Amino acid sequence: MSSPLAINPNFGPGRQKLARGLTFVFVVLLVAMLVLGTVQVLLQLVGLIIGSGGFVVGAAAAIGPWTYAVAAAFGTSTFFVAWAYGWKGGD
Repeated sequence: MSSPLAINPNFGPGRQKLARGLTFVFVVLLVAMLVLGTVQVLLQLVGLIIGSGGFVVGAAAAIGPWTYAVAAAFGTSTFFVAWAYGWKGGD
């Protein structure tokens, strides 16, 4: 049984290289999204603990747009990784 991330051997070397590169981008964006989301939630938790609503709102305003932008890029990269590996809707 092959790995779910196995690149189709029928693909040419260019597409195989593209798939590997997109996988790297996918992993970097995944880690960045998880780290930013965790930092955002932890900062809001600190604001909750110290009882500062302004801190909670400020933390969300400061890091939220970056988190959402990285999440959007991650979602888009998911589509491209699926295309590069030749996955279909039913896979």
